[in-house]
Amino acid sequence: MDKLLSPIPAPNARPPRQVHRVAVVVCPQHSLGSVGLVLDVFRMGNQLPGAHRFELIRVSEDGLGVPHPDGLLAVEGGPERLQEAELVVIPSLWTQGPEAAASHPKVIAALGALPAGVRVATLCSGVYLLAATGRLDGQVATTHWMLADELQARHPGVQVQPDSNLTQADGILCSGGSLAGVDACLRAVQTLADRDTARALARMLVTELDRGPQSLYMPPPGWRRHTDADVRRLQDRIEADVAAPLSLQALADAIHVSVRTLQRRFLAATDTTPLQYQQALRLARAQGLLETARLSVAEVAEAVGYHDRVAFGRLFKKHSGMTPAAWRQRHTVSHDRGHDQP
Repeated sequence: MDKLLSPIPAPNARPPRQVHRVAVVVCPQHSLGSVGLVLDVFRMGNQLPGAHRFELIRVSEDGLGVPHPDGLLAVEGGPERLQEAELVVIPSLWTQGPEAAASHPKVIAALGALPAGVRVATLCSGVYLLAATGRLDGQVATTHWMLADELQARHPGVQVQPDSNLTQADGILCSGGSLAGVDACLRAVQTLADRDTARALARMLVTELDRGPQSLYMPPPGWRRHTDADVRRLQDRIEADVAAPLSLQALADAIHVSVRTLQRRFLAATDTTPLQYQQALRLARAQGLLETARLSVAEVAEAVGYHDRVAFGRLFKKHSGMTPAAWRQRHTVSHDRGHDQP
C-alpha cells in the first residue's frame, strides 16, 4: 500500500546531484599553469549537464595564501583538510620536486595519513611529494621522462615507468609531462563520476580521453646525458646515415677498441646497444617523414633502412602504438590523399 501511495517521479526529473570534493595542494614551487589546469578542468566539469559536480579545496602547508613568483595564491585551508576529499591532486612542481618535498613536512605527513578511500593524483613532478611519504614504495609511478632517472635515484623503492603517460594502482594515479595532467584529470573524473562524464569533458577540452604512451614524445634511447666522448662520436656517426647497415666492427675500429669493449661502453653510456640506438633513430626519422614527406609507407621504410615494409610496419607499431598510416593521419595537418595509402 505504501508503494501505491508513494509520489510518482516526474518523467523528466533530474537525478540528485553527487558532489565530489577535490583537494588541490598548492606550493610556492608549483607551475602556475598546472595549478590552473587542474582548477579549470574540474570547473569545466561543473558546466556539463548531469548529476556530477566537483567542489575544489585549495590547501597549503600552513593554511595561508601561498607566495608564488606570479602572485599570492589563495587557499581554503591547511593539510588537515586533505582528509575531507575524495581526491587529492598535486600539480606539477617544475624541476623543484625535491625542494618542495623538503619544505612541506605537514603536507607530506597529511598525504601519508590519508584514509584508504581517498584517491591521489600527481601531475608530472608533483609525484615527489607523494613519493616522500613512502606510499609509492613497491608501486608503479611515472613523471616527466626527463625527471625519471632522478626520481628513481631518490626513491629506489618506486617502480618508475618513464614511458607511461599514466600509471594507476591502489587509488594512486600518476601522470607524465605537464600536459599529461589533462589526461590525469580526465581519468580522475572517470573514476569519481563515470566514463560518460569524462568523455563529455574531453570533448569540451577538445582532446582525447585515451592517448598514447609518453614514449611517443621521449628522445631516442641513449639521449646524450653521458660524458663518454668516444661514444658521442659514434652516435654522431650513426645519426649521419641511419639507413646505412651498421657494422659493429667498423664502430669498434673507429675508437680503437674490440667489439666487446665497444658494446660494453656504449651500453654503459647510453643504456642501449648500438643496434637498438640505430633502430630508435630510424623510427624517429620515419615518424618525421610520415608527417612531412610525400612518400608512401614503403618509401619511408626504404628511406630509413628497412626493405621489408611489413616488418617495418610491425616494428613501427610496437614502438609507437599505431601503424605508420595511422601515425600519418594523426600527425599530418594536410597531405595528398594519393600518398595516404600503406
